Amino acid sequence: MEALGSQGVPTQYIKILGELYKNFTTEISTFYNSTNIDVKRGVRQSDTISPKLFTATLQNVMRTLGWDNMGVKTDGQQIHHLRFAEDIVLITPEISQAEHMLADFDKACGKIGFRLNLKKMMFMRNGLVSLAPFTLNEMSISECSSYIYLGREINTMSDLAYSLACQTYCAKTTDSMLRVLHESPRRKMWYSTSP
Repeated sequence: MEALGSQGVPTQYIKILGELYKNFTTEISTFYNSTNIDVKRGVRQSDTISPKLFTATLQNVMRTLGWDNMGVKTDGQQIHHLRFAEDIVLITPEISQAEHMLADFDKACGKIGFRLNLKKMMFMRNGLVSLAPFTLNEMSISECSSYIYLGREINTMSDLAYSLACQTYCAKTTDSMLRVLHESPRRKMWYSTSP
């Protein structure tokens, strides 16, 4: 709720949300036994406000990080990360800076009960970055040469071939589907003007 206040959400709305989440329990039923569990933190699954609360909390975490001089300068601005919901890309000129930023982020997340999933974490480097291991809390982060971010392949070669192939396939498939609909007998029945 603190995150909402720091982002300018009116106090009366914060109080209402606080009441909704106060004394929140969940029930687990196994066969004929059921157990009530008090939920101390987190958001309600499938609640429409949950993604917004998560994003507000993550934004609050990002504001606390001193990354003003980190990242890569692009068009006169320092770019140190891209973020869409829980998907975050750190952008740095060297692995040591990425390790420092990731450790800061992990520590800030830990303070509010968030945990980074190291199994889903990867790093990618271009030819300008020297070969070096990338670790967080002495655990190695695996390297990849390409990955899909927001439905688009990103790779070290700036190669759009995969993306273009997917778009071409989708266009051809859509064209085929439209052709089938256009030529279907049912369509002719729907639009026929004769009795």
